[in-house]
Amino acid sequence: MTFFKSSIFKYLSLCFLVWVAIFYVSIESTVAIWLRSETFAHCFIILPICLYLIKQKWAQLNNAQLKPSAHALLIAIPTLAIWLFGNLAQVLVIEQLATFAMLPIMIWSLLGNQVARILLFTSFFWLFSVPAGEFLIPHLQELTADITVWSLQLTGIPVYREGLYIAIPTGLFEVAVACSGIRYLIASFTLGTLFAYLNYNGLKKRVIFILFSIVLPLLANGIRAYGIVIIAHLSDMKYATGVDHLIYGWVFFGVVILIMFTIGGRWADPLPAKVEQVNPNGSELKIKGAAMPIVAILVLLTSTLLYKSAFENLESDFTPSLDVVFDDSQTMRDDSWLPIFVNPTKQVAASEDGFDYFYAYYNANIQGRELINGANHLYNIERWSIVTSQVKENYRIVEIIDNFGQKRLMAYSYVTPWHMTHKSIEIKLTQAIQAVLGQPQTGYLLVVSKGIKNKEDAELLKKRAHQVFSIDLKQTLATND
Repeated sequence: MTFFKSSIFKYLSLCFLVWVAIFYVSIESTVAIWLRSETFAHCFIILPICLYLIKQKWAQLNNAQLKPSAHALLIAIPTLAIWLFGNLAQVLVIEQLATFAMLPIMIWSLLGNQVARILLFTSFFWLFSVPAGEFLIPHLQELTADITVWSLQLTGIPVYREGLYIAIPTGLFEVAVACSGIRYLIASFTLGTLFAYLNYNGLKKRVIFILFSIVLPLLANGIRAYGIVIIAHLSDMKYATGVDHLIYGWVFFGVVILIMFTIGGRWADPLPAKVEQVNPNGSELKIKGAAMPIVAILVLLTSTLLYKSAFENLESDFTPSLDVVFDDSQTMRDDSWLPIFVNPTKQVAASEDGFDYFYAYYNANIQGRELINGANHLYNIERWSIVTSQVKENYRIVEIIDNFGQKRLMAYSYVTPWHMTHKSIEIKLTQAIQAVLGQPQTGYLLVVSKGIKNKEDAELLKKRAHQVFSIDLKQTLATND
């Protein structure tokens, strides 16, 4: 019987179609990220690769005993809880991770333990479909700047660094988001993991190569950034300062991947012996015992979706006032630094007594209208970059600098009815608990800022920040309901 007519193909296809039907909205949001972000363009090839890996195991799958497994329920229950948590809290990466994890769990539940073991790596590799990792960008920018400055010093070129700006005698460079190397890292990690599985039989060699595929692009990206600065320096800023440095970057990355595979191929293991296919038509699903796990999965899915529909998209009609902090009637002079927050319910930018204030309030936590969102930025990242950071009890002070050398201090905190902190992850978790309990997830960002030219300006800002964030701002969200 052909590949497409075998029993195992029908069962796997059934699981996939049911999975798509149930989690369509979450899958759609995932694909939308693949389409708009070049960082995750590689996710489009994960499904074809997984199909190839399944084809490689086809003989073993056709020989496997197909028997529904109740053990999968022990994993399905917390996975669905995590999906519900991520969906209600609008934490897309958690929702999407749980969504893509549910497909292997459904296959395990329907087809049993033997199939789950055979497809163990394929199930793991399938999770590379989830667009995750952008939270690493600021750290990668810092690492790239560190390597570039160290390399320039080693070369003997005078260099001065402030934040993500690097100045040498011939020009000024910024380690922008595109220079962080996140695309190289994710692509290298994905390809390295696949290469390790296909070329090594032992776990130790696989783990070593995967770690190598992580470390190599980090170092290579630093060297690439250094190379761009050197080319611009030696050409008197004629080359490697425009689109040509992006082309150079991708060519450089291709060479790095080639080197990685060449090194890894030297220690490749012989291919495992080919498994003889004794049951080309595939085993039939054993009906005995199938009803319980299948019905249980359907009940879990149904109850999860019903709970979600009951508590999603909750909004509050209340809008807080911050008169206790500042008067919003005075116009701000310099708004080049202002935070960029998407679709707030209310947003205010004003100045009073030499201090600038920014306030963005959200009366809900709905997709596209979230207090904590990757599209929101604490300052205009196109013009400013962070220099230093200082953490206080429930707020944070950061120093930022623009490409003209102007400096500014910002003190900020997020405020919800339950919690006030500068830590976005704590706010997201707090809102998730509110969502699960059926409460609107209201909250706002408050920023106090001041341009600084000397220590006196900095001390004034710190003193004012202490006054503002010593107030119990959670009370401003009290609705008296």
